Amino acid sequence: MHSQTTIDAGDERFNPDQVKSNVARSLLAALARECKSYCVLSGYDRLPESFDTDIDFMVNADDFARMPNIIEHVAHDTRTKLFHTVEHELSARSYTLGFQSGDKLVIVQPDSTADYRHFGLLWLRAPEVLAARRIHPHGFWIPAPAHEFAYYLIKKLNKRSLSADQGLKLHRLYLQDSSGCNAMIARFWKEPNRSKLSSMAATNNWMSMDAGLNTFRAELRRNSGDSLLRRIVSSPAHLLHQFERVVKPTGGCIAIMGPDGAGKSAVIDALRHQFDSAYNKIRLFHLRPKALWTGKATTQAVTDPHGKPPRGAIISVLKAISLIVDYWLGYALKIGPAVRRSQLIIFDRYIYDLLVDSKRIRYGGPAWLLEIAVRMVPRPDLIILLDAPADVLWSRKQEVAFDEVTRQRDRYRKVAGKLPFAITVNAAQPLTDVIRDVEIAILEHYERRTAARLRLAGPLVRANQISIEPSQPR
Repeated sequence: MHSQTTIDAGDERFNPDQVKSNVARSLLAALARECKSYCVLSGYDRLPESFDTDIDFMVNADDFARMPNIIEHVAHDTRTKLFHTVEHELSARSYTLGFQSGDKLVIVQPDSTADYRHFGLLWLRAPEVLAARRIHPHGFWIPAPAHEFAYYLIKKLNKRSLSADQGLKLHRLYLQDSSGCNAMIARFWKEPNRSKLSSMAATNNWMSMDAGLNTFRAELRRNSGDSLLRRIVSSPAHLLHQFERVVKPTGGCIAIMGPDGAGKSAVIDALRHQFDSAYNKIRLFHLRPKALWTGKATTQAVTDPHGKPPRGAIISVLKAISLIVDYWLGYALKIGPAVRRSQLIIFDRYIYDLLVDSKRIRYGGPAWLLEIAVRMVPRPDLIILLDAPADVLWSRKQEVAFDEVTRQRDRYRKVAGKLPFAITVNAAQPLTDVIRDVEIAILEHYERRTAARLRLAGPLVRANQISIEPSQPR
């Protein structure tokens, strides 16, 4: 089943479906070759040729511990980038692989589990499920119908969601092994809910579920596979898991900066769309977190950013101090909690922009105070400067004088050059190329972070490095 795949990230020859199929084939081959046993838990009907985004699979505890290295091999094999991982349960971790196919970002998420836990509770043990697995006609392992039935039903009830298509899937699994499915139902429910669930699964009539979903869910959660003693014993592990989510948040925070005309809005719109499936949520902030004060809401575009005179020195000093407080309060109340919940934060401008264009906020205080403020606020994970020659910027927007555009462009380059976490991307390219380079920069940054956290060898050196330097001003 195993075949070596060599793909260059950003290679337009490989469309998204081909990329996903390559990852699925490499993953299934690696699981068969490296693991004592495994099974793909759900969503396998069209594998390896086609699937949505996730590939959920189960392995034993020893192989689960080795899974970061196995997934790293899959990433190297397929030239994808392992840029995000979330240990969402004590015995479950998802991995996110990204590949730049032309101007499209392809996301694939292998999700591994040993014992099946959901919302912190134990439901199915890996030895039981793996011992009863069966072979799929396409040559990989899948669960027995009863185990897949239990896995899928528990997952949907815990999420309080069961659509008609999902009910039909449960019905078809039930018909394959009604006695086994009834045994699974009996494990978690007593009468009368036990008979109701068996009847709904047998007839594919889920009307009772619509009316009593919370009742079924409440009884399910009372009868998980965790005993009281086991919950007490595992409490330290749960606490450690939560602590690691705090000190090593699984989300991210990036900032896009650059002069007007660099294309920040278009790039941010593309990032919000293309990274959507990789994170729980993507949130956008403009310049600051707005935790201390929100400012005036407006939908009108700013056409004259320097139209109003600077404020006085005292008011400007207070403004600088309030910015420091706003960033720290915002990180404590908004940014920090969001990145711990695997959300991606995108800033459209950051405080560093004020070192270039303080007139935008009508700042009239000393420049050194802004320099101090910049050093005092929390830093994002990554700053991306969109840079283009002044005449290119001027051709796109004429909101300030050409000399001011030239000055800003030069100042932005100097500011970014002093920031160790900043990358400059050529914004004079066609927009699709700019978006591609920004996305590759983000993938590679978080790929390095993920490799460090998982103690992996790290990303391979690849030929498609970002072209970061636009031509000099003419």
